[in-house]
Amino acid sequence: MKTLLKIKLAIIILALYSCANSVKSPTPVTGKKEYVYRDKAGTYSFQRESGPVAKERSLYAVKQVLTGQALNGQSEIMERSVVVSREGSIKGKMRIWRPEKSEYAVWFDGKEYSTKMQLDEKNRALKVVNTDPELREPKENLVRLSDSKIVYCFFSQIIECAQALDFINKSIANGNGQMNFNVIWEGYPYFQQQYVGLPEEVFSRAQLSYDGENEKKIRRFSLNIGNQVIFYQLNTANEIVAIFWPAQGMSVGDPGSDD
Repeated sequence: MKTLLKIKLAIIILALYSCANSVKSPTPVTGKKEYVYRDKAGTYSFQRESGPVAKERSLYAVKQVLTGQALNGQSEIMERSVVVSREGSIKGKMRIWRPEKSEYAVWFDGKEYSTKMQLDEKNRALKVVNTDPELREPKENLVRLSDSKIVYCFFSQIIECAQALDFINKSIANGNGQMNFNVIWEGYPYFQQQYVGLPEEVFSRAQLSYDGENEKKIRRFSLNIGNQVIFYQLNTANEIVAIFWPAQGMSVGDPGSDD
């Protein structure tokens, strides 16, 4: 069932930032919400929760859980992830989030496949640990990051990452804008095994663009990753209303919506 790169690229947010921008970034949306997840295999329950970590307010986490129905009629977790980023800045000017750590797990035929990532600041790298039934022991890999001017966002935390940079509010106010950055696939390599056409890499070059709003004040943003495009719909409170990934036949929306 389908579930939820080392390229040097500085962040560019058109018409949004000046070099002297040192204003504290806005706080991303905090809360917990239930969605309906649909793909070619069926319909599932999707829960998403975001907010600061209780014991350390400079850390911000997003937790996602995909739940399906087992053969015995009971619900079971099919995929789950937790990603955590830390508030920081580039040269003390532009406020950013630095990916700190993540945990991802998915179940295929009842067997668990998992990935853990941890920032290694000393070596400017991510420590990636994979564990699955085909491996005799956990596989560890140190993946180097590019220089400190590059912005990285976890895949499941892209909207919150863009909110922290104030890209969401300023692009809406300006009526346009685009943000170039690197996506971290926290589910690598198991995520790539589920979706067609994704690069076999930990990091991918990406661009988030503001596409405007409709008569209901729903704002649409499009994420371009190679030959893939994912659409995010936000309400006036900057909460995610829906996600559409046409190439994969996937959608996430409010319960009862037509998607």
